[in-house]
This record gives sequence, structure tokens and C-alpha cells, in this order.
Amino acid sequence: MSSKFIDYLKGYEKSEKRFKNGRVYRSADKFTDRLISGIGSSLSGKMMNNRAALFFSALKERIVFASTRAYGMLFLSFGILTLLLHFADYYFRNLPSSPSFALVVGAIFAAISVPLLFTDVPFVDIFQKWSVTNFLIFDYLCIKRIRKTETDRKSLSLAVPILIGALLASLGFFFTVKGVLLSVIALLFLTIAFSSPEFSFIVTLLFLPVLPIVPHSSLILVALVLVTAVSFIGKVAVGKRLYHFEQYDVILLLFMLFVLVSGIFNKGLKSFESSLVFISVCLIYFLASNIIVNRRLADNSVNTVIISSVPTAIYAIVNYFVSPQHPEWLDPAFGDKITARATGTFGNPNIYAVYLLVAVLFSVSLTLSKSLKAFRPLYVIAALINTAALVLTWTRGAWLALIIGLISILITVSIKTPKILLIPLFAIPILLVILPETVGERFLSIFSLADTSTSSRLSIWRSSIEMIKNNLFIGAGVGEDAFSSEFSKFAEDSVSAPHSHNLFLEIGCEFGIVALILFLAILIVRMRHRASYTFYVANSSVGSICTAAATSVFTLLIFGMTDYVWYSSPMLLLFWFAFGLGSASLRIARQEYDENFSSEHGSNSPYSASSDITISN
Repeated sequence: MSSKFIDYLKGYEKSEKRFKNGRVYRSADKFTDRLISGIGSSLSGKMMNNRAALFFSALKERIVFASTRAYGMLFLSFGILTLLLHFADYYFRNLPSSPSFALVVGAIFAAISVPLLFTDVPFVDIFQKWSVTNFLIFDYLCIKRIRKTETDRKSLSLAVPILIGALLASLGFFFTVKGVLLSVIALLFLTIAFSSPEFSFIVTLLFLPVLPIVPHSSLILVALVLVTAVSFIGKVAVGKRLYHFEQYDVILLLFMLFVLVSGIFNKGLKSFESSLVFISVCLIYFLASNIIVNRRLADNSVNTVIISSVPTAIYAIVNYFVSPQHPEWLDPAFGDKITARATGTFGNPNIYAVYLLVAVLFSVSLTLSKSLKAFRPLYVIAALINTAALVLTWTRGAWLALIIGLISILITVSIKTPKILLIPLFAIPILLVILPETVGERFLSIFSLADTSTSSRLSIWRSSIEMIKNNLFIGAGVGEDAFSSEFSKFAEDSVSAPHSHNLFLEIGCEFGIVALILFLAILIVRMRHRASYTFYVANSSVGSICTAAATSVFTLLIFGMTDYVWYSSPMLLLFWFAFGLGSASLRIARQEYDENFSSEHGSNSPYSASSDITISN
């Protein structure tokens, strides 16, 4: 039994190649993932051809290929009627304040409708023929292109959009215009997401740094992940996507099971709700691992994290100097030397440091990519801005993790490009001159037991170990409340803590020792997978993506030795996204090798964005 378990952990194909009689043959130690798809099944045929599916398909085509004039009539109807209804209500009822938002919205839609009324081309053609919108909407956001001949396109009567506009304006009058607009946006989002799961996947990554400032951010994040999951599962069921069932899936599902068990049997309803949120967010691994099927999608995913990080970093830097906040995060030992800490949109410098770590490592990895030389200046700028924000978080554990991560990237890249080692030779002396003396003092204090933060962490770690011993198998419960209430029983000198300041200890405290062992097993399989596929990665177009994913996970684990990097739902999602990105990029690297070796190409181009697959048996 133990030998089978060990074989399972090291089950990925060995990268060793031997040549015999001019042929390459591989060792028998090979793991083949199970492919799941509903293509060709009777169930997929029924799902595709039932009346409801055909109705919605026809309705979608009518909406997509409606003319710009039809949309102009809809906007004009909605805008004019909104103005009339709200202005008349204000005038005749003598309301104390004018409905300014509704009037502005009505005026905007009425103005937008004017140029749309003078052309009769399909509305979708405008976006597909203009290169900018064609790239942003269909290549970057991965919305599936729909192409029909002129004879196949079915026109929409102009009376229909006029009635729809009037209906929306009436709903806005009896309820709220804001609520109607948000409902329409949500419906549009769901429609596109169920057509292209890649779209909602990219949108989730794009808005990740914005979610912490939105009410009920965890629920919104869970909703985004579940919508993407349902869309992808539906595509798999009808045979338009493939699901790769791998070793990670089995171990991670068992890990999630123990999270659920801990949530059910510990600390009541609050712990159960936290476990459901945790499990839902972890689904991003399965989605990232299977949605990212080619280089375009891999590039889009990584670039999305980088793009969304820059505005947040600029905001954090400006806010740090102009309007410093959150004095509760200041270290009294440094007095007036550190008067603020950058928190960005996360309200917590340590959580923000997790996000910045991944963004910086992604930027540096793509900067060193030979295939992306044209975008190198942009990646350098993004890396510098995010690094500056990371320094201003004053999070020492993140600094240490970043240094180790950058060294890992340089070592990986220097194997093929030794001259890359010249970069730190020039950069380190410059940094020693530029960086304030306080940065060095702050960094070195991490190794001092006299530092209050370091000493308190040691106390918390000792107490956390005792907590694990007393809640060995299923943990003490999921979430901050469950941890705090149980931790108080073991805390030294009545020290309170929302978490254990260590990823591995926190897993043991909340979910139990079995969950911790399963998590370590996932990491062992990943190390084996990455080592076995070194040959494929070295010759792949996604080599820089593989490096970015592997280094990000490794660096977050290093940071996780001094802090709980899963403390917030967005950062939990970011970790498992990076892990899923690693699985996907390794699979792409292997596929590229097989295609080049056999001179056969699959149905998906390396540069395609979102497309339904076609498989022939």
C-alpha cells in the first residue's frame, strides 16, 4: 500500500529520454490524466437540441446580430422615457431633491442613441471589425466570436427594442434606475459567461484588487468563481471543453473534504459558512488548470494580474504619502522612522504584500522572456511600480520572500542565458544607495528576538502547535472567529491573534493534521511534476509562464512561513490560480513538444482566445 502511494506521488512521466535505433522511447513510469468530455454522448445531444436550448440560441443570435439602429432605438426609448418620467415626478409631486442620477443616465443614453440611428450594420460587426475592440473584447476578454453570413442573420423588428427600452425605463421609475442598470449588467455578464467561461475567468482576475473595497466582497468572489465553474462544466457536458482529471485533483478534493468536515463539526454555522467560501474559492485551481489550454490564454491570465496590479500600486503609493492611514499597523519600535504602511485597496499591508509579490514575480518573469521583447519596457515599469509599493508595505517577510523569489528566477533563466547574472551586479549597488537606511534596519530586525513582532510570532507559533495537538484530526474550525476562540485557550501571556502567522500551522489549526499532510502531498506532486517536465519547459513558448507560476507558488510558501497568506479570500484565490496556472502551463509545454515531435497540430491554435473544441475519435 505504501509503495503504491509513493508511486502515485511520483507518477508523472520521467523526463529522461533514451535513443534506440533512431527512436525516442520513454520509461514506463508514466502518469496519464483522465480526459472527461460529453462529446458524442446521448446526454450532450439532448442538452444541445432540447427546445429551451434552441430557443435561447435563436434569441441570442437575434440580439447579437441586431442592427445598430435597433440598439439606438432601445437607448433612445429608455433615455427619453427615463427623463420624462423622473422629471414629471419631480415637477408634479414637488419632491425635495431632484432625481439627478436618473436624469443624468437618461440624458447619456439619449445622447448615445443619436449616432447609432444612422447606420444599419449589425452591432456586433462594429466591435469585430475595429481592431482595438476586436482585440480587447474577443482576444483579451475571450468572448467567443460569432460569424454568420448575411443570409443566415435574422433581423429584429424595431418595435421590439423600443418596447424593451420603455419597459426598462418603467422599471427604473417604479424601483431605481441604478438597480435596473445593475440588473442588466449582471444579466449581460451571465449571458456572456455561460457562452465563454474564459470571459468570467479573466474578469475575476481583473477585478481581484477592487473586490476588497466592495460590500460583501467574499460573496461576490464566490459568485464569480461559481458562475465560471457552472459555465465550464456545462461546456464539458456538451462536449465543447475538455476536463483533465489529474493527481492534484484527487488530493485537493480530499483536502477540501477535510475543510468541509472541520466546518461542519466545529464552531457552529459561522465555521460552516467559512468552509463553504474556502472550498468555493479553491475551485479556481480546477478552472485555471483546464481553461488555460494555449499560450494566448496563459499570456492573458498573467497579463491580467499585472495590468490590474499597477493602478492599485499607484493608488497605494500616492495614498502612502498624501493620506497615510491604518496607524494600527505601525511598529512602535521604529517610532517616527515609519509613520505609515501601504495597504492599497486591501486595508492590510500584509495581505497587500501577497498580491504584490505575485505581480512583481509575474512581471520579472515576462521581462526576461525572449518571446516578449516588444513588451519588455512595460513589464519593467510594472515591476518597478509594484516593487515600490511592496517596499512601502514594510512587510519584512514579503521582502525576504521576494529576494528568494528573484534569486530563483535568475538561477532558472541563467542556465540558458548566463549574462542575466550581470543584472544583480549592477542593481544591488544602486539599491543600496537609493533605499533609505530604515529599510535595512527593518529587514534585519526580522532576525532579532528583541523585536516585538518576531518575539510575538514565536509565542503564537508555540501556542498554535499546542492548539494542533488538541484538535489533531479535524482542526478547530474554519475562519478567523473559530481560530481566535480556540487559540485563547492556549495563548501565552493572554496574547490574542486572528491567525497563527504561518500558513502550515494555520492549516493544521483550522483543518487538522490530515489536511496538512494532504497539502504537503500536493506540493510533493508539484515538485515531481515540475522536475519531470523540465525538458518540455526548456523548449516551450510558455517557459516564462511556467517559471512565473512555479516561482510565485514557491515564494508565497516562503512568505507563508512568517504569515498566513490565505487570510483573505482574494489571496486564497490568487495562490490557487498560480498553482493552476502551473499545471496548465506544464501541460501546454508537453503538448507543444508532442505536436512538434509528431508534426501534428491540435484543434486549438497557440494564438486563439476562446473557441469550442472539436474532437474526432
